[in-house]
Amino acid sequence: MSQAPVKNMITVKGLCKSYNGVPVLKDLDATINRGEIVSIVGPSGAGKSTFLRCLNLLETPDSGEILVDGENAEEMDVKLLRRKMGMVFQQFNLFPHLSALENVMLAPTTLLKEPKDEAEERALDLLEKVGLAGKAWAFSWELSGGQQQRVAIARALAMRPEIMLFDEPTSALDPTMVNEVLGVIRNLADESGMTMAIVTHEMRFARDVSDRIFYMDQGIVYEDGTPEEIFEHPKRDRTRAFIRRVDTIRFELDKDFDYFGFDAKIDNFAMKHMVEQERRELLVELIEALFDNFFFSKVDELTFSLGVTEKKEVELRFAYGGPEINPMIADDAPSRFARSMILKNGTDVEFNVIDGKNVLEFVLAPKNR
Repeated sequence: MSQAPVKNMITVKGLCKSYNGVPVLKDLDATINRGEIVSIVGPSGAGKSTFLRCLNLLETPDSGEILVDGENAEEMDVKLLRRKMGMVFQQFNLFPHLSALENVMLAPTTLLKEPKDEAEERALDLLEKVGLAGKAWAFSWELSGGQQQRVAIARALAMRPEIMLFDEPTSALDPTMVNEVLGVIRNLADESGMTMAIVTHEMRFARDVSDRIFYMDQGIVYEDGTPEEIFEHPKRDRTRAFIRRVDTIRFELDKDFDYFGFDAKIDNFAMKHMVEQERRELLVELIEALFDNFFFSKVDELTFSLGVTEKKEVELRFAYGGPEINPMIADDAPSRFARSMILKNGTDVEFNVIDGKNVLEFVLAPKNR
């Protein structure tokens, strides 16, 4: 008699991972059931991508246990593990000298030793499935970003995985191309019955497509529940604060960033959410002032995200490296300037050190408050 398949396709116990002594995953526990679609959401730096990369051993855990279909992942042949668990990354990583069809055919013919005619037939079927039947012989440089990502999805499916991991598959795309990739993933979720784990910043998509949501924060699965439980009735404080944001944009910035392009993206985002013009202009002015007078003089690495809540409150989050620097209490000139700007224009200020990063969060107060 054959053994019945285990219900839990992925079981994680006590997973820990650090980089240069800084803990990213901290004794993380999680389970993903067979055929279940789990979206993984949370703030930048919470360990979402690291968690995904540990599942198929692209990152080696420091400690803990990962069971995949009942087997210890670290005791499996890594090639078999990655056959079982396909992955789609933020960057498309297509071979530029190969056509879309050849990119999809490559792994099945070289790793699975499939006959070329069978691999080609399946690759054509997969390209049709992702809406690219007419682009089979196009090279990556002839395709848009959304089309390249759809080829990457077809390439991962060509290995016939039982599990699919998506690591922020739309984060490198122009906003106009996001929906076409999300549509492919949505169709795959509806039709395949495959186990899927999706790291995403697209909250509406996560809510619509998922059986379960992991909200990650501080290196753990901080809260786990159905989309309704997480989005409508979150139980924990940080989950509630995160879910209040109906949409976010995120930037990783250096000292050479394009002010004009940056300003335009912020203004367009605020306009999309019907933030009034006066507050949009104030928002751009505030951010520029903070960058010029505090962040550029204090830090080398900065991630900035901007959110708009259901009440049209504008929430700002700055995560920066280096020694602990809290501008709300420090007594140097750049910190005093930052503090005066934030207190003049913001409310609900919070500073924390999370996973070795300084995190400053505040809300741009509406004029009537």
